[in-house]
Amino acid sequence: MSPIAESLNTLSKYRPVFHSEADFQHAFAWEIHQRFPTASIRLERPFLSGNNQLHLDILVIREADILAIELKYKTRGLSLRLGDEQFALKDQSAQDLGRYDFIKDIQRLEQIVLGEKNAIATQFC
Repeated sequence: MSPIAESLNTLSKYRPVFHSEADFQHAFAWEIHQRFPTASIRLERPFLSGNNQLHLDILVIREADILAIELKYKTRGLSLRLGDEQFALKDQSAQDLGRYDFIKDIQRLEQIVLGEKNAIATQFC
């Protein structure tokens, strides 16, 4: 199992649900930090691609490796209490728009990877 898959697996055991994509992004970045404390981790890192500025959800720099991560956290309507925390997730049922966002993330990762030496791109949804 890859270190990223292991991080997601560990995270899922104590955070099975998130309030938002930003909540997921922060928790996942923190889990990566716990696993690789010497890695440099940045959230919403800007990159220039031609005349465009792209924002990457999570950038992990560990030794000579660069890991570019884009996240998607699409939800169905849900009201749930876990422990002392209440979750009220919206129904994001516009699947065609979600699929478009996923493709745009892949395109963004490809542009970033083309501009970075020794880069590895990973897409999670």
